[in-house]
Amino acid sequence: MPQASASMLLRNLTELGYLEYDRSARTFSPSIRVALLGSWIDRRFSEAGSIGMRLDALQRELGETAWIGIQNGASAQYVISQQADHPEQFVVNSGQFRSLTCSAVGRALLSLKSETEVMIWARRCNVEATDERLKVRESEFKKLIQKVKSDGFALTAGDVTPGLGAIAIPLAAPMGQTPLALAIGGTIERMAEKREIILKALFAFKASFQPKPFDR
Repeated sequence: MPQASASMLLRNLTELGYLEYDRSARTFSPSIRVALLGSWIDRRFSEAGSIGMRLDALQRELGETAWIGIQNGASAQYVISQQADHPEQFVVNSGQFRSLTCSAVGRALLSLKSETEVMIWARRCNVEATDERLKVRESEFKKLIQKVKSDGFALTAGDVTPGLGAIAIPLAAPMGQTPLALAIGGTIERMAEKREIILKALFAFKASFQPKPFDR
């Protein structure tokens, strides 16, 4: 295969979230999305593969849509979801992209970064935003992420989709270097009503989530 074709393929797979690129080592490695591709075959294969079953159990427990996302460039990308059976459900599709700065998943992931990194991503997201309401004020956003770091979770209420809200927490990476964020979403009213129950379930999920080191 020509080097140019191989480089283009690797770049495309990275943009889709299937590979991670280490700039310092100039190497590629598989991301969590690769593990989840075959999770429907045997989710007991590994910690990454069992995420689907655990997410399904969490969704059934809370009665709201549950999903997991990663950062992909200036966006939060949802990699796996379990939908709630509600007329007014929070619809999440695998592969879907959302604002890194305005989504609960994005904010949970940004809470893992340094203040300098957060501001760099906030500026980039503002430049790439296709809607004015998806732009953030840097000083206010800095305080918001500080609160997310302090609380251990991120909240949204109509920030991305009017009438819908979400709660998300960061999770350690089960493979590779890409951390995950686990989220629960539904109508703003239901999320407010179930807030304490949801938080308890999310933190219990996180406490029991002990991924094994991934050997490259």
